[in-house]
Amino acid sequence: MKDRIRKTILDIRNSYDKVEEDSINVIRNIKSISDLLNKNSFLFYYPHKNEVNLLPLLNELQKLGKIVLLPKVEKNDIVPIVVKDLESLKRGSFGILEPEGEEFPKEKIDVVFVPAVGFDKSGHRIGYGKGYYDRFLKETKGIKVGVAYDFQIVDRIPFEEHDVPVDLIVTPTQIIKTKGGK
Repeated sequence: MKDRIRKTILDIRNSYDKVEEDSINVIRNIKSISDLLNKNSFLFYYPHKNEVNLLPLLNELQKLGKIVLLPKVEKNDIVPIVVKDLESLKRGSFGILEPEGEEFPKEKIDVVFVPAVGFDKSGHRIGYGKGYYDRFLKETKGIKVGVAYDFQIVDRIPFEEHDVPVDLIVTPTQIIKTKGGK
């Protein structure tokens, strides 16, 4: 069932033509969440294959002196790396741009923006099937914010005990507090 959901959503996302407009609306909704951006450290993701683009927010928070991070894949793990500037990123695992530099302690990350292929309203997610984010999210205490387009929200995603749900999901039109929400 996960494979069918993954394929259906990816087919829509790959040809989606409102990435820029919807990304702006997602950022607007993130900014409306009380106290979220008052935190100090934020793990973003580098948008890949039409994912919601949060890079304008990353730049804005960096200018405000916040610690902004991007993931680097090393072996089977996500390693959070402090971003000095987006110009120095290098193509890494799966062709996604990754930073080089200083590792940041996972347990000190305040907010994790979590990409996915799809979410349900309970906060369960479907990724690309490799489990990188599930392993990573177990090791961080930060607020887990799922980021998606509206069509990526489905009624139910099958989950297993090792799957880690997000606390909130932000789309262009809604902010969903999940059952695991803080």
